[in-house]
Amino acid sequence: MSALALAILFIVIAAVGALRPQHSVPLDAHFPTAPTSADLAALRQAYAGPPHSWPRPRLLAGAEFVEMAPLALREPSDGRERNLARLGAQLFEDPLLSASGHISCQSCHNRRLGWGDALPTSFGHSRTQGRRNAQSLFTVGYKSQFFWDGRAASLEEQALGPLTDGREMANHDIAGLVARVEAIDRYREAFAAVTDHAHIGIDDITTALAAFQRTLERQTRFDRFMEGDNTALTDAEIWGLHLFRTKAGCANCHSGATLSDGRFHNLGLSFFGRRLQDLGRYGVTGNTEDTGRFLTPSLRHVSKTAPYMHNGIFPTLGGLVRFYEGGGGRVRTDRPVSPERAAERAAAAEKSSQLKSFQLTPAERQALVSYLEAL
Repeated sequence: MSALALAILFIVIAAVGALRPQHSVPLDAHFPTAPTSADLAALRQAYAGPPHSWPRPRLLAGAEFVEMAPLALREPSDGRERNLARLGAQLFEDPLLSASGHISCQSCHNRRLGWGDALPTSFGHSRTQGRRNAQSLFTVGYKSQFFWDGRAASLEEQALGPLTDGREMANHDIAGLVARVEAIDRYREAFAAVTDHAHIGIDDITTALAAFQRTLERQTRFDRFMEGDNTALTDAEIWGLHLFRTKAGCANCHSGATLSDGRFHNLGLSFFGRRLQDLGRYGVTGNTEDTGRFLTPSLRHVSKTAPYMHNGIFPTLGGLVRFYEGGGGRVRTDRPVSPERAAERAAAAEKSSQLKSFQLTPAERQALVSYLEAL
């Protein structure tokens, strides 16, 4: 065959290939429940670009969605901030901060346990059991509200909470706590070098603790994927990402760089009128409509931070997905309640408008969990 004929043949083959219809698959909540390799390849291509080019999420009324993005990690601090963070790290691990001398911040926020303690609810002073799950600290440096009920507005204010809580570190006398720290030469000298103060104050201690906690966040595989590393997620994990944004509806509350909308939602887990009752945000604001609402946690590093929810009742991600499939929890309204509490119960029974039931196949459920494990 002549060179000219060979060139013509190649042109014809290329033209036929170009005319062949591309593989088509719905890139929304109707994506196949048992996708073929071609389906998954098409999905990977749809998520190959930056997040703003991805298939749109399925959003419900009232959702405040912010497009996903890699978290911009803060550059390692230097000078004063670096020394303050190092000082905070020492204090974080020191049981001297507790009234008993047996409990440190790390007792409930252990780096080997995802900056939590792997317990449903934590134990504190005199082995007193708290009523809420110890939240992971990975993302605290990027938040503006703290604790499950949002009662602290800064990381420094948050640091003061466990120090003075009678069920945690039980320092009823802040002056005594400060005196114990100031009695240690290395702390006194380190604080003097950083603050130029002759004496240590409680604000110095909480500022150091906060400075350390702002250094805990780390890059994730999902960050790398959003930055353009298409090998960072498997096909199954990309399928899970798509389910997260569409069929499962997770992106209604978990979006943006921190994968949290920073809002308070009622998931039907207040256990109103029962032994495990916790009315959440209501305890801070006193507003009836806040009954049973809790702050949306970040999902970054979520596979390392079990158990889940404000009371730690879900030990696995699979169980958590099942909970959301069923549309959340339920407050019993068939029991008598005093007239003065009727409005509270009605509010507790009114779940978030961003919470709707859905149904996944076992394969879809596993794909969604696989994606969550990549966060």
